[in-house]
Amino acid sequence: MKQSINFFFPFRLAAIFLLFALFSCESNGQKNYDESDWSNRRKIPAYIVEELPSSPDSLEPTQHFNFYKYGSVDDSLVNAFKTELESAVAAIEKFTGKQLGKSSLKCLLYPSPEMKGLLLKNSAPCHVDFDNLEIHVVVNDFFADHYLGIANELILSHLLGQAKNTALQKGLAIYFSANWQKWGHQYWAHKLLTGRQMPPVIDILSENKWENGSTIIYGTATASFCGFLIRHFGEEEFLKNYQNGFTDIAELTKFEPKWRKYINATPSENMASRPAELTYVKGFNFAHEGYRVYNGYGSSKASQSLRHQKNMEANAVAVVPYTYARYPKKPYPIPVVKGTGAENDESVIQSSEEAQELGLKVILKPQIWVGRGMWTGDIEMQKDEDWKLFFDHYGHWISHYAMLSEIYGWEMLCIGNELVQTSLNREPNWKKLIWDLRVLYNGHLTYAANWGDEFENVSFWDELDYIGLNCYYPLSHKDDPSDQELAEGFDLVVSKIERVYNKYKKPIIFTEIGFPCIQSPWKEPHNDWGDFVPNAEHQRRCYEIVFNGIKNKPWCNGILWWKYPSDLEPLRRNRQTGFTPHGKAAENVVAKWFPQLD
Repeated sequence: MKQSINFFFPFRLAAIFLLFALFSCESNGQKNYDESDWSNRRKIPAYIVEELPSSPDSLEPTQHFNFYKYGSVDDSLVNAFKTELESAVAAIEKFTGKQLGKSSLKCLLYPSPEMKGLLLKNSAPCHVDFDNLEIHVVVNDFFADHYLGIANELILSHLLGQAKNTALQKGLAIYFSANWQKWGHQYWAHKLLTGRQMPPVIDILSENKWENGSTIIYGTATASFCGFLIRHFGEEEFLKNYQNGFTDIAELTKFEPKWRKYINATPSENMASRPAELTYVKGFNFAHEGYRVYNGYGSSKASQSLRHQKNMEANAVAVVPYTYARYPKKPYPIPVVKGTGAENDESVIQSSEEAQELGLKVILKPQIWVGRGMWTGDIEMQKDEDWKLFFDHYGHWISHYAMLSEIYGWEMLCIGNELVQTSLNREPNWKKLIWDLRVLYNGHLTYAANWGDEFENVSFWDELDYIGLNCYYPLSHKDDPSDQELAEGFDLVVSKIERVYNKYKKPIIFTEIGFPCIQSPWKEPHNDWGDFVPNAEHQRRCYEIVFNGIKNKPWCNGILWWKYPSDLEPLRRNRQTGFTPHGKAAENVVAKWFPQLD
C-alpha cells in the first residue's frame, strides 16, 4: 500500500508522538476533569465521562493491603490476586529479613485497561505509584497475575528503599513473581537465550533501553540476572550491593558468560502446544482507529466491532499493532509502543482475547510506519554492519510479539509486512530470524509480502507455514470496465499467485486485500488518499469479483480484508471513501460470501 501510506503517514506519526507527549505522566488515581485536563484536550465524549465511577468501592483488606475497586471486578479473580500478592510479600519479607506493616499499602483494582486508562491516563495492566504507596492493577481473565512482578516493586521499595539502579529493582520484583508472563522468568530466559534474543547485561541495566524496548524481554532478562547474582554472591551480599546500587555496572558486565551458563543450566520444557492447522481464514484486518482509550483496541467500542465481524460469519481477525521507524536508511531501535491510547500491549491483549472468546482466530500482524513520505519497502541499510544492527533491532521488536502470541495462544504471527528491500536482499537474515522466532512461538508463521515483485520473488517462503500476500494488483486500467473485464483482470492476478504456489506448495492467505470506496478503485486498489469521488457500487463490484475468483481454489487458505475499524461510528473524515466496507454495499457482499468459503 505504498502510495496510500506516503500520503497518510505524517498524520499517523503526529498522532503517535502526541500520545507520547500527552500520556507520559501517571496520576494517583483521582479523577479530575477540569478545563485543563487531558480528557478535554482529547475530547472524550461527555456520556463516557458520566458513566465512569466517581470513586472506588472498598474491599476486604488483607494483612498488608487495603483494597479498592472501580467498577465491576470478579470476586474470584480478586481473591486469587490477593492470595498471590500476599504470597509475594511473604517471600520478599523472608528474603530481606524485613517486615511490611499491617495494611500499609493500597491496591486499586480495575476491570479493564479501558477504565484504568480513562480514570488515570495510564492503561498499563499494572503500575506503581511510589509517592502514594499505591498499586494500580487490571484484574480480569486476560491479565490475571502475569504482571504481578510490577506490583512487587512497591513492596521492595517500601522495605529496602528505592534502588539506585531501577532496572535491578524491576528485575528483583519479577524474580519474586512465580507466574511472570504465565510461565515465569526462568522459562522465558532459557527461551530467549536459545532463540538468540537475550539482550546483553549492559542493555538490561540501562533505563534508556527499557523505555522503548520490550518490558517482557528486559523484565525476563533482568529477573534472571538477579537470580544469578543472588546465587553468585549469596543473599546477604546481594542485598548489600543491591541497596548500594551495584554502582560499577562495568564490573557487572564481566559476569555475562557465567550468567548465560547459569541460564543454560536450568532448561525448561516447552509449555505451549502448537495450535491445530488453520481452517479457511475469513476476516478482516482490524484497525485501531481514533487513538483514544475509548475507541481503539481494548475499548468497549472495539468489542462491539468484533461482535459485528463475527455476525458476518468471520472466523478470524488480524490485529495490527503499529510502531514507527525514524530512519529508513540507517539502523535505529524499533520501539514497542506503550502510550495510552496507542496499540499498546494491554489493548492488543484485551481485544485479541475477546476475539478468541467470540471464536475468532487471532493473527497478530505487527507493522512499521516510516516517516518523511516513505514506506516500509524503502527500509534499506547501506552497509553490512548496519544490516546486522537493523535485524538486531527488528528481532527484539518482533520477538516481543512472538512472546505475547505464545503467552496468549494466538494462532498465527505475521513476522513482517512489506519490508521489500529486506526480504528480497537479505534472505539469510530472515531465515535466521525465523528460526529464532520458532523457539519463542509454537504457532503458525507467515510474512505479508507486497503485491508484485516482492510476493513473486521472496525466496524464504519454504521456511514459513503460510505464504502471505498483500494483494493490491490493479484489475483494470479502464474507468468503467465490465464485470467480465474485471474478472479477467483478477484471473491474471490468480495466475501470478498460482506460479508462487506451484513453486513452494504452501497455502496462501490474502493477509491484505481491499478496495477504497471511490470511483474506479480497481485502477489503483492501494490508494485511498486524495480528492476522490465516493462510489460504493464500484467497491461492491470489486468485492464480488474477488470472492468469485477465489472460490474453490486449492491454494487459497483464507482472506483478510483491509480493513475494519475498532470504532464503528463514522468519525473519520475519510471514512466515506476509505477502505472499510462497514455501512456500505460491500459489507453485504462479505456477509453473503463468508458462509460459503471453506
